[in-house]
Amino acid sequence: MNVTDLLRSLALDPADLKPAPQRPANAQDASERLGPEPLPCAACGTPARSTRIIDTPDHGRRWLDLCLDCMLATADRCRPTVPLAATLAVLRDAAEAVGVTVRVLVDPPQGA
Repeated sequence: MNVTDLLRSLALDPADLKPAPQRPANAQDASERLGPEPLPCAACGTPARSTRIIDTPDHGRRWLDLCLDCMLATADRCRPTVPLAATLAVLRDAAEAVGVTVRVLVDPPQGA
């Protein structure tokens, strides 16, 4: 999911997010942001447990501070998905490499 879609899914306006530094953020930056007095989640207001910098098209680099629930609700959408066939091929190769026979059961996709 691109940044615009991510912000839309969280009902966030990038103008409302704090500007982030132009340099790459490091662990210390995140630790300081989420320190003893964590900031509120940008989406729901509960204490933020994760932070990252996003690059918005019209507002530049912004901090995106999220609570655990909001982070998890968007985590899968932020990563590219791996096709099932590729995942099964990796499992098959790993099983063959160690001499194990495996049986993989897969649920059908939703709506199938």
